[in-house]
Amino acid sequence: MKKLIPDHVFDSIYDIPPALFVRHGVRGVLIDLDGTMASHRQALPPAPLSAFVQALREVGLRVLVFSNNKEERVARFCRPLGVAHISRAGKPRRAGYRRAAAQLGLPLSQLAVVGDQIFTDVFGGNRVGALTCYVQTIDRRFFWINVRYQLERYFIARGRRRMEERARHE
Repeated sequence: MKKLIPDHVFDSIYDIPPALFVRHGVRGVLIDLDGTMASHRQALPPAPLSAFVQALREVGLRVLVFSNNKEERVARFCRPLGVAHISRAGKPRRAGYRRAAAQLGLPLSQLAVVGDQIFTDVFGGNRVGALTCYVQTIDRRFFWINVRYQLERYFIARGRRRMEERARHE
């Protein structure tokens, strides 16, 4: 059950301060695409996303879009951002995370995983020892995604409490 609890919980990727990653010794960030960076119906990145990716790069982080979606979807989305990607990542299996670490040239322990799903992004990231950041899904208005969210609520709340307790002790 502990592997389903994120290290950090945010309302959106734009709420994640790049300094958080640096403070935790992270050198590479794997970011989920659908529901995290944009709606699954949005073909191209929203305008603020370029600034967020640039802010990560400015503090020395390597960025990789890490998605279970098809190559054509992920490549088309990533091209305007100028970021590397892995499609059909196979989350939450460890092999995909190892492949991402190898592509970035970093050990798994220096990675952060940012995503909107507890059972894929957070579980997979925790299994390989990465820092995990859950963000509320952009697509929550869709019925099946909202059903998934109802199943994940307990773990999200635990992650939020964990983050608040850590902040009180720092």
